Amino acid sequence: MKLFSDDMSFYKANFHCHTTESDGHVTPQACVDFYADAGYDILSITDHRSVTKVVSDRLLLIPGIEIDYILPGQWVHILGLNMDASIGEKWNRTGTPQEGIDLIRSLGGIAVLAHPAWSLNTPAFMRSLTGLSGVEIWNSVSTLPMNGDRAESTSLMDVTWASGGELLPVFANDDSHGYTFEAGVAATMVQAEEKSIPAVMSALRAGRFYATTGPEIRQIENRNNQEIVVQCSPAENVVFYSDCPWAERRCVIRRGITECSYSVGKNDHFVRVEVTDENGRKAWSAPIRVRE
Repeated sequence: MKLFSDDMSFYKANFHCHTTESDGHVTPQACVDFYADAGYDILSITDHRSVTKVVSDRLLLIPGIEIDYILPGQWVHILGLNMDASIGEKWNRTGTPQEGIDLIRSLGGIAVLAHPAWSLNTPAFMRSLTGLSGVEIWNSVSTLPMNGDRAESTSLMDVTWASGGELLPVFANDDSHGYTFEAGVAATMVQAEEKSIPAVMSALRAGRFYATTGPEIRQIENRNNQEIVVQCSPAENVVFYSDCPWAERRCVIRRGITECSYSVGKNDHFVRVEVTDENGRKAWSAPIRVRE
């Protein structure tokens, strides 16, 4: 089974950024112009606790929001994509993260867990959530000089998935605030029938996307849960991670890899693909279930 269609376009998206309507450093229009100039096709401005209104003929704009909760030992930030502006009034700031996810879904949107490593989210907490449509595997602002280095959440999610967490698709987003080092770094590449909100939302719900800071994942094929084959832009290494701590031949290392494969091990229950190019930039697939 191929994960992506052979005759459908990919669109470059950033689904997490902020403007002067919350704690960002640029206006909504300047944010739109930045991402349009940087070659993006789709943008969601996710200002804190309210939906920011802006129009553009250069990008497909998907109205969004970021809601937040403070729990003992961890914070919880949730993106709501394709949001009705009424969520700002309906959201209960003293409620629970699950109530926030349920509200986003009730308003026709999808909910994405933002920067779990930065937020110190625990596997037990993440296993308790239902109704998410994805998780940020990469968050560009969650590293130096603004933060400690918690931009990448792969190890945390591997533990969560290996211990029974839902195998969520993965996003890479900038979470732009200052529009300096972090902006234009990450992208979520969405394969949709057309560049429209209904088509993009359908693609997100179907999991037809991958996360990247540079490399392309052109196709992933699951051959009867026996072999995972990836096609990509030229890479220096491709690693097939799973819920088994050690697996033979999971690391493919050579210059200019454009296709390689992994034989699924008898103890693997999921496999995810990580592609790294010659500049150290990465792309990540969703975890693929290969065994119950």
